[in-house]
Amino acid sequence: MRPLRQSFQSFNRSWSDRQFSTVSLLIGVNVGVFIFQLLIGLFAPGWVGDHLALSGEGLRRGFLWEFGTYMFLHGGWLHLAFNMLTLYFAGREVEVIAGRKHLLGMYFAGGLFGGIAQILLSSPQMQLVGASAGVFAVLIAFTTIYPEMELTLLLFFVIPVRVKAKFLALGIVVTSLFFSVSGAWGGVGHIAHLGGCLAGWIYAKQLGFGAPVRLPRFIYRKRERLERVRTMSPEEFISEEIDPILDKISREGIQSLTRAERKILEKGREKIERKTSRR
Repeated sequence: MRPLRQSFQSFNRSWSDRQFSTVSLLIGVNVGVFIFQLLIGLFAPGWVGDHLALSGEGLRRGFLWEFGTYMFLHGGWLHLAFNMLTLYFAGREVEVIAGRKHLLGMYFAGGLFGGIAQILLSSPQMQLVGASAGVFAVLIAFTTIYPEMELTLLLFFVIPVRVKAKFLALGIVVTSLFFSVSGAWGGVGHIAHLGGCLAGWIYAKQLGFGAPVRLPRFIYRKRERLERVRTMSPEEFISEEIDPILDKISREGIQSLTRAERKILEKGREKIERKTSRR
């Protein structure tokens, strides 16, 4: 099963036609900040970590900007390269289908949510750097948009393995969760990765990819119904809302009415009174 392959190819063509992309901008900013980070390190070792990396100590000193700056710092060239390659391959497709604004929203929501999660649930002495939380948010959004797409991954950077996008997402979450709980591979923000994954998944769901999250969907439907009822004329309201309730009363008695149905009767009485008072 390979749905969306034709659409995926059209997205690639759209990408190649662009003169500017938000993914390119994010990559450029990350690379530029990393060069700045290296230069500052030559003259003031430790300054970047103490003032721009995210840490409990920095937040206690009032450095709230660390929630924004940490996601553009990196621990080395390999760290930077892995994040930027992932952002490039996943982000360009997300940008075409979701738009520039939402791509940025995913990236920053993932970075912010991941940073908060890491601060709340990990050692306060840890200094967190890296775009991983934001990048993972974009990656999980990509797998949510294209869950059945088959991807070719290089296992151990050598062995090609084909896997569906939804299983890649599952593997990322399970691996990050394992390292977070076990404490293995310390010094890496696994909790931030999980926070970024959750933010990207929720963001993509709310854009309409897959079934919306249950609570927001319930709220949306309730608001939609209230707006429809508000704009009904008294005649329409009686026909569509009141008459079925009156039929139920005649069949089962007034004691059978639910609380919601009683509210509908009250709403009908108010509409009729307002119409009468206008005459």
